[in-house]
Amino acid sequence: MRLRVLFAWLLLASCHRAVGGGGVESLIGLTFPLESSPALRLVVRGDVDGVPAEITFDPAQPVSFITSKCVRSPPLTARVTVPDPFGPDETFPLATIDGLQLGATRFRSFEAALASGKTCVVVLGATELRGLALEVSPSLRELHFRPSQSRERWSADAEASGDDVQVLPLTREPKFDWPLLSVRLRQGPRKFDGTMLVSLRDARSRVFDEAARAAGLKPGLELLQGLPLPAGVTLPPELSQLRGFAWDTLELAPGFGLSDGSVELEPGRPPHAVQGMIGADVWGRFQTTFDTGSDVLVLRRPRLFVSGSRAQCARGGVTNDEACFEVHSRATDGGVDVTATVWRPLPEGARLSLDVTGGTGACHVGVTFAPGDRGRSTQHHFPWPKLGESIPACGDAFAGVTAVSPGLLEEAPLSECPGVCAWASDPVSGRRSCECQPAVRTVGGEAEKRLLELFRRALEEQQPRREQEPADPD
Repeated sequence: MRLRVLFAWLLLASCHRAVGGGGVESLIGLTFPLESSPALRLVVRGDVDGVPAEITFDPAQPVSFITSKCVRSPPLTARVTVPDPFGPDETFPLATIDGLQLGATRFRSFEAALASGKTCVVVLGATELRGLALEVSPSLRELHFRPSQSRERWSADAEASGDDVQVLPLTREPKFDWPLLSVRLRQGPRKFDGTMLVSLRDARSRVFDEAARAAGLKPGLELLQGLPLPAGVTLPPELSQLRGFAWDTLELAPGFGLSDGSVELEPGRPPHAVQGMIGADVWGRFQTTFDTGSDVLVLRRPRLFVSGSRAQCARGGVTNDEACFEVHSRATDGGVDVTATVWRPLPEGARLSLDVTGGTGACHVGVTFAPGDRGRSTQHHFPWPKLGESIPACGDAFAGVTAVSPGLLEEAPLSECPGVCAWASDPVSGRRSCECQPAVRTVGGEAEKRLLELFRRALEEQQPRREQEPADPD
C-alpha cells in the first residue's frame, strides 16, 4: 500500500478538530527507539487501544493516516481527496482517533485518513508534526523531537559543531505544499539535476524514468550498451537484476553528498513537478534533522581527514581511526540489539569483530561492510531467528549480555557474508551464519558497484590512447 499525500480537505460543515483525550499535546523533548532492522527504517513501535502498531512519520503529508486494522468502526467525520506525486488522486474517509501510544507515551486525539492495510500502521503527518524538528540518529537508531528553530540558528549550530554539516533549504511545491530538495546525479559524463520530494517514510530513493533519460542517464544494463567491455570480462549474472539508475555521485550541495549508488526507477513521466524522491537510503547516511517549521534539512556526519591511504575521523572531541566506527548496543530479553556505523569510505570493504560482555561466550560475532562510501549503518538482533537453527552453540549465547564493543578490524570483505551484514560463528567448528541487508536493491549493493566499475573501465577503453613522448636526447 502506498499512502497518499493529502491535498484537499472536503470537510463536513459540522467537522472540527478533536484534541485532548488525556494524551501529550506535543512530542517535543521525547526520544523513541526505532524498530530493530538491518536497514534503517523510521518506525516506532506502539499501539492503538491495545492493537500493536507500526508508527511512522511523514512531514510531506498534511494530515495523518491510519489503517483499518488499527480501529473498529471509528467515527467518520469527512472525506479527503489525495493527489499523489507518483500517481492519480484517491479519496479516503477521515476519522477521529483516540488511544494512540508511541512506546509508553499516550498521544492526544487526532484526525487521520482511514486506509486499507493488512497490519496496523499509523503515519503521523504534517498536522501532528507542526513546529517540530525530527532528529534521526542512524548510529543510535533513535528518533528525537526538538522545537523548530530558524535556519540561521541551525547554521550557527553547524558551524560550532566542528562536524561535516550542511543546512539545506527545502522549497515547497506551490500547489500541493510538498517539501522539495534539489539533487544532482552524475553518471559518467552525464548529469541529472532533479527536484526531489523528501520522504522520511520511504526506504528507497527513486526517480522518474523519462526525467532521468531526458538528461542522458541510463538504467540497469543499458548503461553498458554501445560500450566495449574490457578484454576477458563477462557480465556477472546478478547484474541482470538491476533496474534502477546507478550513479557515480549524488550531490545534495556542491561537493557534498555520496558516491557509488543507485536510485530505483519510477516508470513513466512525472505527473507533477516532482521528478523523484529522496528516501532513507540517502538521508540515512547522516545524522538527520528535518525541521518542519523553518523548512530545512540538516545533514551531519563526523569530519573526515585523509592522508594517503589512511583515514581518520573527528568524533566526540578526538580524531583517530577508531572514531570512524561507532557501535551501540541495547540489551533485550534473551539477546541484544547491536548497531554499527562506519563514517569513512571502505575501498576494500571491512569486517569488524565485536567484543561481547556477559552471556556464555559460546559464539563469535561481528559485522561486515561491503566496499563503498561512508555513512552506512546496520542493526541486528543477536540471536536472529534462524541463528540457533544453523549454529546451535549461538542460540542461547546472548542471554545476559550487558555490553558490546568494537573488536578487531580487518579491511577486507568476508566472502561468506557479502554486503552489509552481521555474522556469527561457532568458535569450535568455525561454522558461520549471516544476516544481511538486501544486497542488490540498496545503495551499498555489490551488483551496483560492479556495474559502475565496468562502466568506468569501458569509458577508459574508449579514451584515445596518448602516444608516449620521445625521450629527450642525451
